[in-house]
Amino acid sequence: MKKFIIKTAIFLAIITGIDIVAGVVFDYLRTHAEGGMTSRDNYICNELKTDILLCGSSRCVHHFNPQIITDSLEMSSYNSGQDGNGIILLYGRLQMIKQHMTPKLVIYDITPSFDLLQGEDNHRYLTWLKPYYAKKEIKEILLSVDSTERYKMLSSMYRYNSHIIEILIDFLRPIINAENNGFVPLLGKMDKSKIRRNDATHTPIDYDYDFLKLFYLEKYVEALGNNIVFCVSPIWYGMDTKQLSPVIKLCKKRGIEFIDFSNDPKYVRNDIYFKDGGHMNSLGADEFTKDLIKELRKRKVLE
Repeated sequence: MKKFIIKTAIFLAIITGIDIVAGVVFDYLRTHAEGGMTSRDNYICNELKTDILLCGSSRCVHHFNPQIITDSLEMSSYNSGQDGNGIILLYGRLQMIKQHMTPKLVIYDITPSFDLLQGEDNHRYLTWLKPYYAKKEIKEILLSVDSTERYKMLSSMYRYNSHIIEILIDFLRPIINAENNGFVPLLGKMDKSKIRRNDATHTPIDYDYDFLKLFYLEKYVEALGNNIVFCVSPIWYGMDTKQLSPVIKLCKKRGIEFIDFSNDPKYVRNDIYFKDGGHMNSLGADEFTKDLIKELRKRKVLE
């Protein structure tokens, strides 16, 4: 029995040691990444300084061209959108960004499934926040999604287990170029194979909202002192705007501008501007960014 206890203790000590060392190694690799989304995340959370901050999901990443905004408005701009993510991640990032700067204006591209509606497990939005668990405000977000995260975080490697390969690639030889002020344009023409058939986006339905997402959406606005514009960038299918009700109500309550391009006839089902049903190509992104600037000027947002 005594030998068993000793062997078990040694085994646990080895596992703990490996976990600690691996955590230190991957923290170094993450913070010294040469490029890709890992380096982009480091920059956004620790160094970013910009006048206009663009936020949202992959639709933001691919739809908003910061250079056009900078050239037109003579204000610096950065695209901090993140594929497959929404308000839970972006609120956390805003808390870290505000530690070294506060943007003059945030333009937030709403994606209902990531920012408003119930859907996939909210754990998915924690991936990019886990490495920053030591920060009080980030810890609070993780625990609001799942109180058991406090125990999982005892493992150093757990913080990186969803990004191990990506971190290695971004440290050694980055594949994704995110150096264009965070903007990642989609090149090429519409891929019809990625269009959902019999799309039902305009079929009247009752939407189930995620109250944690709505909570952080309100907190996001409070953190910025209303220096924010919400918008919905073009989508090939168009959109049932009923699902946008919570953010529309929030904008009315706070006196915030809401700019909706989701059903703009210039873009809906216009193949020339899209790469797939949910994302614009580089031509569409440039055209939309110009139209957005016109709308910002029309509404005197920056005056």
